[in-house]
Amino acid sequence: MLLLRSLRARLLIIGVVPVLVALVVTAVMTVRSVNQFSDHQRYEARTQQEHDLKRLTTGLSREYALLISGLFIGKSNDVLRSAYLEAANGSSLFFMSTMKSTVLKAQGLDLKELSWTQPLPPSISKQLDQGKAVVIPAEYVPASLDGDVVVARGLFPTEQSDFLGASPGLLVVARPAVHVSSPAGTLRRALIPAFAVGTAVAIILALVLGLRLVRPLRRLAAAARAVARGDDDVPLDTTRADEIGMVNRAFSDMTVRLTEARDTERLFLMRVSHELRTPLTAIRGQVDALADGIFDDEDSRQTAYEAITAESLRLNRLVGDLLDLARLQAKRFGLEADEVDLNVLLEQVVTGQGSEARERDITIGLQSGVLPVVIGDGDRILQIVSNLVRNAVRWTPDSGTITVSALAEAGRVWITIDDSGPGIPLEKRATIFRAFYTEDGTGTGLGLAIARELSAAMGGSVVVGDSPHGGARFVVELPCVRARSKSVTAPSR
Repeated sequence: MLLLRSLRARLLIIGVVPVLVALVVTAVMTVRSVNQFSDHQRYEARTQQEHDLKRLTTGLSREYALLISGLFIGKSNDVLRSAYLEAANGSSLFFMSTMKSTVLKAQGLDLKELSWTQPLPPSISKQLDQGKAVVIPAEYVPASLDGDVVVARGLFPTEQSDFLGASPGLLVVARPAVHVSSPAGTLRRALIPAFAVGTAVAIILALVLGLRLVRPLRRLAAAARAVARGDDDVPLDTTRADEIGMVNRAFSDMTVRLTEARDTERLFLMRVSHELRTPLTAIRGQVDALADGIFDDEDSRQTAYEAITAESLRLNRLVGDLLDLARLQAKRFGLEADEVDLNVLLEQVVTGQGSEARERDITIGLQSGVLPVVIGDGDRILQIVSNLVRNAVRWTPDSGTITVSALAEAGRVWITIDDSGPGIPLEKRATIFRAFYTEDGTGTGLGLAIARELSAAMGGSVVVGDSPHGGARFVVELPCVRARSKSVTAPSR
C-alpha cells in the first residue's frame, strides 16, 4: 500500500493503464471490424454463387428441355452426358419428377433422380411453375446435399408447348457453398504478442519518464530539509521552462525571503536589545544614584525622577508596538467605534511631536480646514498619524518643514504628511513597510509597519509618494462614517 501511495507508482499507473485500455479497445474494435468484413464477404460470395448457379441452371434446363421435346415425340436419340457437364461446371445435376404419371425418367436424361425431404412451399412452387430459377432453402434440401447451394428450375419441353405451366420435372443443380475463412482468429493470435510488447514498452517508458519527473521533486524535498536545518545555499535548477522550473524558482525566492527574514529577525533582536538596554541602563543609573544619595538636593532628585519616567514611557511604547504588531499579524486586534473629531486629533498629533521638532528647528504645519466628526477608533487613528509624523521628523533635516493636511469627501478621509527630507526611492517604497526594517540601522523599524497594518485593519491603506517639498509624502486613506451628534471622545495615548 505504501508503494502505491508513492508518486512514482501513481505515475506508472497513469502511464500504463491508459495505454493498456487503448490497446484493448483497439484490439476489440479491430477484431470486430474484421468479423463484420468477413461476414460481408461471405454474404457477397454466397450471393454471387447463387446468381451464377441460377444462370447455369437456366441454361442447362433449356438444353434439357430440347431433349425432353424429342423424348415425348420419340424422335430424339441425343443424350446430354451429365458427368461431362458436372465436371465442366463443378456442380452436381439431378432430375426430380413433378408429374404423377410421366414417360420421363431420370435415366432417359442421364440424370440422377432426386426427391425432396418435404414438399416445397407454395411460394417456391409458384416461382418454379413460372419458369424461374429458385434457390432452395436449406431446410428442404436432402441430407445428401447438406452444405451445398441448391438451385432448381422447371424443364419445359418448348417455350410454346402445352406443358408450359406444368413442367414434367425439375433440373436441380447443387454446388458446394463457397467457404470464406475469417482472419479474426489469426488476427487475435497476432495481437497477443503485439499487446505484450506494447505493454512492456509502456511500462518502461512510464518508469523512465516517472523517474525523470520524480528526481527533481526529490531534490526539492532534500532542499526543503536543508533549508529547515538552516542551510540556505541549496542549488536548484531554476532555468527549466516547465512547471518544475516554476516550482524551483518559487522555492528559491522563498529561500531568499526566508534568509532575509532570518537576517531581519537577528537584526531586530539586536536592535530591540539595544533599545531595551538603553532605557534600562538609564533607569538603573538614576535609581542607583538616588539609592546612594548622590542627588542631595530636591531639583536633582526631581530631574532623576523625570528621566526615569521618560525612559519608562519609552520602554512602554516599545513593548506596546511589539504587542500591537503581533496582534495585527495574528488577526486578533480589536477596534473601538467612538465619535472622533478629526480636527482635535490632528492638533493633538502636531502638539505631541512638537517638542522634538522645536529642538531641531523643524516647522510642523497643519492644513485641515473643517473636518467632520466621524465614527472610528480615535486612539488607533492617532497612532497611525503619530507614527507617520514621527517618521517624518526623524528624516527631515534641521530647519526643515513638515505639513499635515486632511480632506474628507464621499465617505472617505485622506490624511497627508509631507516632509522636506531626502525622499524615498521607488525601489524602497515597498520595503520600508516591512516590520523591523530600518534604512539607517537605528530604531526598531516598527512604526511604518504598524501604521500600514492598522490602516488595513480599519479598511484603509497607507501609500508613499513624492512630496512637493522635495521629500516624501505619506497618504492615509480611511473609511469615513459621519457621526450624528457632535459629542466627541478625545483620543488618548
